[in-house]
Amino acid sequence: MNMIIRDHFLSNFFSNFENNQRYDSSYEVYENESSFDIHIELPGLKREQLSVEVHENHLKVNTRNSNINEKDETSNRRIKKFSKTFKLPKNIDQAKISSSLEDGILTLNLPKFEKQAPRTIDINVK
Repeated sequence: MNMIIRDHFLSNFFSNFENNQRYDSSYEVYENESSFDIHIELPGLKREQLSVEVHENHLKVNTRNSNINEKDETSNRRIKKFSKTFKLPKNIDQAKISSSLEDGILTLNLPKFEKQAPRTIDINVK
């Protein structure tokens, strides 16, 4: 059993040294009465390295992070990519979606449409 754990550990350890790699980032989705909030962990990324798009009931988050060794720009370059698409429920007001980045956490606020109170419709007699 230790060998399996060690092999799994080593394979994950060495896979982090690939030049062009994709990585998964943790995220959480919260719902309250008026909105959904999505929190995505993206440590070390800056606003310029993020893209958030809404298209046809899909919310897509993309990142690209280039870390370049300051001593020698011709080597030791790593590129990390993250891409996640969320299918939006029909009750989301896409025009009011907002985002913020603080301490490596991207927060997306997806407000729901305001609930319409039932109303009575008068019937006209002709």
